Amino acid sequence: MNLPQGEPGQPYPYKEALRSFLNPLVRLLSALKVRPNALTATGWVFSLVAATFFAAGHVRTAGAVMLFAGLFDALDGAVARQSNRMSRFGAFLDSTLDRLSEAAVFVGIIFYLAASGSPYATLLAGAAMTFSLGTSYTRARAEGLGIDCEVGILERAGRVVILSFASIAGYLIVGLALVAVGALITTVQRILHVRRATR
Repeated sequence: MNLPQGEPGQPYPYKEALRSFLNPLVRLLSALKVRPNALTATGWVFSLVAATFFAAGHVRTAGAVMLFAGLFDALDGAVARQSNRMSRFGAFLDSTLDRLSEAAVFVGIIFYLAASGSPYATLLAGAAMTFSLGTSYTRARAEGLGIDCEVGILERAGRVVILSFASIAGYLIVGLALVAVGALITTVQRILHVRRATR
């Protein structure tokens, strides 16, 4: 899945479309004074549920729950901006739980594939996990150096969508392959971006 690449410092075009779609819900949650950190934590809990379903071999159900968890990941930041509740701790919590959520899902998938006696598929899942976490780390490390790094063909939202829909459709291995390749390319793109920025 080739997601539109935003210019450094600019949001991805698909993010703007998603924000427009979610605006009514964001306004409702803001009016109800729902805390952004509560949305972040809820998304994390649903990710753990998805991981459990993956581990138990209920792949289609896991994909649906994972997609639902991704909704909260899209809502927390939008609600924080809408209700003017942005905070440094909130940003930290969001990033931290995103990584833990993604790792948990992959661990569930790896457990399921290993228990099913599929060594090559298990290896593929491990590669997808490694490269996915690599894309997140390269961005975080770059931003720690003061370099904007919102570049690349596949960020977290895209990985969630691909893996969720592939699982629901019964094509988990295809989804893992797409995520592994896309995440590897994105990691390389971000490394090259930071290399150019630091010259």
